[in-house]
Amino acid sequence: MNQHTHTVEGDRARIEELRAEMLFRIYARDEIAFLEDVWAIATPASGKQLFKLRDSQRYALNHFETNRYSLTLKARQIGWSTLVAAHAFYSAFFGDAREIIFLSRGEREATQLMTKVKYGFKHLPQWLLDKGPNVRADHQQRMMFDNGSSIVSMPSASDPARGSTAWLVVVDEWGFLPNAEEAWSSIEPVADIGGRIIGLSTANGVGNFFHQLWVDAENGHNNFQTMFFPWSANEDRDADWYESKRASMSEWQLAQEYPTSVNDAFIKSGRPYFDLTTIQRRSVDVKPPKTGHLVAA
Repeated sequence: MNQHTHTVEGDRARIEELRAEMLFRIYARDEIAFLEDVWAIATPASGKQLFKLRDSQRYALNHFETNRYSLTLKARQIGWSTLVAAHAFYSAFFGDAREIIFLSRGEREATQLMTKVKYGFKHLPQWLLDKGPNVRADHQQRMMFDNGSSIVSMPSASDPARGSTAWLVVVDEWGFLPNAEEAWSSIEPVADIGGRIIGLSTANGVGNFFHQLWVDAENGHNNFQTMFFPWSANEDRDADWYESKRASMSEWQLAQEYPTSVNDAFIKSGRPYFDLTTIQRRSVDVKPPKTGHLVAA
């Protein structure tokens, strides 16, 4: 091998190093570029693929960035667990000393969220792993990096947020937590000292803690900023898809899993005892009571 060959190979290596450095800096300040260029997700239909964000997901990332308290009411299967898992990893990988906590309904759901994090991490290109922080610990429900950041995913009943100084707490399916109010009392002080909270859930009827949290947010009585995403937030769905779901599900199930509006999501979900369509149809016939004084016999 002559001197010229050594020089060419050295130049190529230097160019690749400069390119890696440039890309790392771009990704450190552009989450969408990172997710779409290198973050892998597992899909039932296609297996491994890069995370191509939908418009609703792009909007949500901006919402997470600009609001310390973010609350999402959503349809099922529109990619929100995948999104918050990717967002959590990005925040920990590119930010120093960020403790991130996932709170889920149970052990299975907590494990599933962390599995999404680890799947994307496993498929990152080696040059990016070389540039970023090293993993110090990698357990079933925890990842720790040598930049001081960590991600832990646990069931809400384990109360992992109490006494913590988390940078971000993600509460998944808040409307279905067995201890929704206790979970809030645990994490509220976290945000009170500068942390961030992302709450998300499908609806579970009215009168529960998540519903009240949403109503208070809409009325400006707490610090949460809200987002609603119906079944059509998944751009692969169309009217025919929705009609097929309507034909195979009860009204409350359809409203809970695939709502078209906030009102439908809350009012019609949660296994209502009475037929709500009939009540709404008959309510127009209800006349106000007559006013006046009763006459004694």
